[in-house]
Amino acid sequence: MYCYKPQPRDYRQHPDHKQKFSERLKAVADILGMGTKNLENMSIGFADESTFQTYGNSARLWSFGKGLIRKENTNRTKQNCFGFYAIRGKSLLIPIKKGNEQTFLTMLDKIKEQHLHYDGIILIWDNHKAHTTLAIEQKAYLLGISIVNLPTYSPNLNPIERLWKSIKTVLAEAGFIENLQHLNQLIDDAFKKASDSLSFAKKWIEDFWNVIFWKSPIRFSE
Repeated sequence: MYCYKPQPRDYRQHPDHKQKFSERLKAVADILGMGTKNLENMSIGFADESTFQTYGNSARLWSFGKGLIRKENTNRTKQNCFGFYAIRGKSLLIPIKKGNEQTFLTMLDKIKEQHLHYDGIILIWDNHKAHTTLAIEQKAYLLGISIVNLPTYSPNLNPIERLWKSIKTVLAEAGFIENLQHLNQLIDDAFKKASDSLSFAKKWIEDFWNVIFWKSPIRFSE
Protein backbone atom coordinates (compact mmCIF):
# COMPACT_ATOMS: atom_id res chain seq x y z
CA MET A 1 0.00 0.00 0.00
CA TYR A 2 1.16 3.50 -0.76
CA CYS A 3 0.23 6.83 0.73
CA TYR A 4 0.38 9.90 -1.50
CA LYS A 5 0.16 13.51 -0.44
CA PRO A 6 -2.03 15.43 -2.90
CA GLN A 7 -0.37 18.29 -4.74
CA PRO A 8 -1.89 21.69 -3.78
CA ARG A 9 -2.61 22.74 -7.34
CA ASP A 10 -5.75 24.38 -8.67
CA TYR A 11 -7.40 22.11 -11.24
CA ARG A 12 -7.85 25.18 -13.48
CA GLN A 13 -4.09 25.71 -13.72
CA HIS A 14 -2.78 25.40 -17.28
CA PRO A 15 -0.50 22.36 -17.71
CA ASP A 16 2.13 24.56 -19.36
CA HIS A 17 1.99 27.33 -16.75
CA LYS A 18 5.74 27.14 -16.06
CA GLN A 19 6.60 27.47 -19.73
CA LYS A 20 4.20 30.40 -20.12
CA PHE A 21 5.80 32.16 -17.18
CA SER A 22 9.30 31.51 -18.55
CA GLU A 23 8.27 33.12 -21.81
CA ARG A 24 6.98 36.22 -20.01
CA LEU A 25 10.14 36.55 -17.93
CA LYS A 26 12.30 35.97 -21.02
CA ALA A 27 10.47 38.79 -22.83
CA VAL A 28 11.36 41.15 -19.98
CA ALA A 29 14.96 39.93 -20.06
CA ASP A 30 15.17 40.62 -23.79
CA ILE A 31 13.80 44.15 -23.40
CA LEU A 32 16.14 44.97 -20.54
CA GLY A 33 19.06 43.42 -22.37
CA MET A 34 18.60 45.80 -25.28
CA GLY A 35 18.80 48.85 -22.99
CA THR A 36 21.62 50.43 -21.04
CA LYS A 37 20.52 49.23 -17.62
CA ASN A 38 22.90 47.19 -15.49
CA LEU A 39 21.14 43.89 -14.72
CA GLU A 40 23.39 43.44 -11.69
CA ASN A 41 21.79 46.56 -10.26
CA MET A 42 18.17 45.55 -10.91
CA SER A 43 15.90 44.86 -7.97
CA ILE A 44 13.77 41.74 -8.30
CA GLY A 45 10.89 40.82 -6.02
CA PHE A 46 7.54 39.13 -5.59
CA ALA A 47 4.41 40.94 -4.41
CA ASP A 48 1.17 39.68 -2.96
CA GLU A 49 -1.47 40.43 -0.34
CA SER A 50 -2.46 38.33 2.64
CA THR A 51 -4.81 38.58 5.61
CA PHE A 52 -3.80 37.68 9.15
CA GLN A 53 -6.02 37.38 12.20
CA THR A 54 -6.02 37.17 15.98
CA TYR A 55 -8.38 34.19 15.87
CA GLY A 56 -8.34 30.77 14.27
CA ASN A 57 -4.58 30.40 14.66
CA SER A 58 -4.84 26.83 15.88
CA ALA A 59 -2.55 23.91 15.11
CA ARG A 60 -2.97 20.24 16.00
CA LEU A 61 0.12 18.76 17.62
CA TRP A 62 1.19 15.29 18.74
CA SER A 63 1.87 15.04 22.46
CA PHE A 64 2.98 12.30 24.86
CA GLY A 65 1.39 14.20 27.71
CA LYS A 66 -2.09 15.46 28.44
CA GLY A 67 -3.34 17.90 25.85
CA LEU A 68 -3.62 21.55 26.75
CA ILE A 69 -6.50 23.88 25.93
CA ARG A 70 -5.14 27.00 24.30
CA LYS A 71 -6.67 30.37 25.01
CA GLU A 72 -7.68 32.15 21.81
CA ASN A 73 -8.82 35.69 21.09
CA THR A 74 -12.24 35.66 19.43
CA ASN A 75 -12.69 39.36 18.74
CA ARG A 76 -12.44 38.71 14.96
CA THR A 77 -9.60 41.22 14.43
CA LYS A 78 -7.91 41.05 11.03
CA GLN A 79 -4.97 42.76 9.34
CA ASN A 80 -4.55 42.94 5.58
CA CYS A 81 -0.96 43.29 4.38
CA PHE A 82 0.87 43.95 1.14
CA GLY A 83 4.27 42.34 0.87
CA PHE A 84 7.23 42.72 -1.47
CA TYR A 85 9.70 39.85 -1.03
CA ALA A 86 12.94 40.98 -2.66
CA ILE A 87 15.58 38.50 -3.72
CA ARG A 88 17.64 41.49 -4.79
CA GLY A 89 16.76 44.78 -3.14
CA LYS A 90 14.72 45.66 -0.05
CA SER A 91 11.70 43.68 1.11
CA LEU A 92 8.63 45.59 2.32
CA LEU A 93 5.59 44.79 4.45
CA ILE A 94 2.83 47.40 4.47
CA PRO A 95 -0.56 47.22 6.23
CA ILE A 96 -3.41 48.00 3.84
CA LYS A 97 -7.18 48.30 4.03
CA LYS A 98 -8.44 47.20 0.64
CA GLY A 99 -6.63 45.53 -2.24
CA ASN A 100 -7.84 47.87 -4.98
CA GLU A 101 -6.23 49.82 -7.80
CA GLN A 102 -5.54 52.92 -5.71
CA THR A 103 -3.85 50.83 -3.03
CA PHE A 104 -1.57 49.14 -5.56
CA LEU A 105 -0.69 52.43 -7.22
CA THR A 106 0.49 53.58 -3.80
CA MET A 107 2.40 50.31 -3.31
CA LEU A 108 4.29 50.90 -6.56
CA ASP A 109 5.41 54.27 -5.19
CA LYS A 110 6.48 52.61 -1.92
CA ILE A 111 8.55 50.00 -3.75
CA LYS A 112 10.18 52.65 -5.92
CA GLU A 113 11.04 54.83 -2.91
CA GLN A 114 13.11 52.00 -1.46
CA HIS A 115 15.01 51.35 -4.70
CA LEU A 116 15.94 54.80 -5.98
CA HIS A 117 19.58 53.79 -6.48
CA TYR A 118 18.72 50.74 -8.58
CA ASP A 119 18.66 50.77 -12.37
CA GLY A 120 15.16 49.33 -12.35
CA ILE A 121 12.77 46.94 -10.65
CA ILE A 122 11.26 43.66 -11.80
CA LEU A 123 7.99 43.04 -9.99
CA ILE A 124 6.30 39.65 -10.16
CA TRP A 125 2.72 39.23 -8.98
CA ASP A 126 -0.53 37.50 -9.93
CA ASN A 127 -3.38 38.44 -12.24
CA HIS A 128 -5.59 40.12 -9.66
CA LYS A 129 -7.85 42.43 -11.66
CA ALA A 130 -6.46 45.46 -9.80
CA HIS A 131 -2.91 44.41 -10.80
CA THR A 132 -3.60 44.58 -14.52
CA THR A 133 -5.31 47.93 -15.06
CA LEU A 134 -4.09 50.56 -17.50
CA ALA A 135 -3.34 52.94 -14.62
CA ILE A 136 -1.07 50.32 -13.02
CA GLU A 137 0.76 49.70 -16.29
CA GLN A 138 1.29 53.41 -16.91
CA LYS A 139 2.46 54.06 -13.35
CA ALA A 140 4.89 51.14 -13.45
CA TYR A 141 6.35 52.38 -16.73
CA LEU A 142 6.91 55.89 -15.33
CA LEU A 143 8.61 54.43 -12.25
CA GLY A 144 10.85 52.09 -14.20
CA ILE A 145 9.12 48.98 -12.85
CA SER A 146 8.84 46.00 -15.18
CA ILE A 147 5.80 43.94 -14.20
CA VAL A 148 5.61 40.22 -14.89
CA ASN A 149 2.16 38.77 -14.26
CA LEU A 150 1.99 35.13 -13.25
CA PRO A 151 -0.16 32.75 -15.31
CA THR A 152 -3.65 32.32 -13.87
CA TYR A 153 -4.09 29.95 -10.91
CA SER A 154 -0.33 29.63 -10.39
CA PRO A 155 0.47 30.74 -6.82
CA ASN A 156 3.11 27.99 -6.72
CA LEU A 157 5.26 30.22 -8.94
CA ASN A 158 5.22 33.02 -6.37
CA PRO A 159 7.69 32.34 -3.51
CA ILE A 160 6.04 34.94 -1.26
CA GLU A 161 3.19 32.47 -0.81
CA ARG A 162 5.58 30.24 1.15
CA LEU A 163 6.69 33.24 3.16
CA TRP A 164 3.06 34.01 4.06
CA LYS A 165 2.62 30.40 5.15
CA SER A 166 5.64 30.65 7.45
CA ILE A 167 4.18 33.77 9.09
CA LYS A 168 0.84 32.04 9.69
CA THR A 169 2.73 29.16 11.31
CA VAL A 170 4.38 31.66 13.66
CA LEU A 171 0.96 33.09 14.53
CA ALA A 172 -0.43 29.59 15.13
CA GLU A 173 2.37 28.89 17.60
CA ALA A 174 2.25 32.31 19.29
CA GLY A 175 -0.54 31.46 21.68
CA PHE A 176 -2.89 34.22 22.78
CA ILE A 177 -2.75 37.31 20.54
CA GLU A 178 -4.02 40.18 22.63
CA ASN A 179 -4.96 42.85 20.09
CA LEU A 180 -4.21 44.36 16.68
CA GLN A 181 -0.98 45.95 17.89
CA HIS A 182 0.27 42.59 19.16
CA LEU A 183 -0.78 40.92 15.89
CA ASN A 184 1.04 43.51 13.78
CA GLN A 185 4.21 43.14 15.85
CA LEU A 186 4.19 39.36 15.38
CA ILE A 187 3.60 39.73 11.63
CA ASP A 188 6.32 42.35 11.26
CA ASP A 189 8.91 40.36 13.21
CA ALA A 190 8.14 37.15 11.32
CA PHE A 191 8.27 38.90 7.94
CA LYS A 192 11.62 40.55 8.66
CA LYS A 193 13.15 37.27 9.71
CA ALA A 194 11.74 35.30 6.76
CA SER A 195 12.45 37.90 4.07
CA ASP A 196 16.13 38.02 5.03
CA SER A 197 16.49 34.53 3.59
CA LEU A 198 16.49 33.46 -0.05
CA SER A 199 15.41 29.95 0.92
CA PHE A 200 11.75 30.57 0.03
CA ALA A 201 12.82 31.42 -3.53
CA LYS A 202 15.75 29.03 -3.97
CA LYS A 203 14.03 26.67 -6.41
CA TRP A 204 12.43 29.58 -8.28
CA ILE A 205 15.83 31.21 -8.71
CA GLU A 206 17.37 27.96 -9.95
CA ASP A 207 14.50 27.13 -12.33
CA PHE A 208 13.81 30.59 -13.74
CA TRP A 209 16.07 33.52 -12.88
CA ASN A 210 19.46 31.86 -13.19
CA VAL A 211 18.39 30.15 -16.40
CA ILE A 212 17.01 33.23 -18.13
CA PHE A 213 19.24 35.90 -16.58
CA TRP A 214 22.34 33.72 -16.77
CA LYS A 215 24.60 36.75 -17.24
CA SER A 216 23.37 38.10 -13.90
CA PRO A 217 22.78 35.09 -11.63
CA ILE A 218 21.64 35.34 -8.04
CA ARG A 219 23.95 33.45 -5.73
CA PHE A 220 22.74 32.10 -2.41
CA SER A 221 25.76 33.38 -0.57
CA GLU A 222 24.59 36.98 -1.16
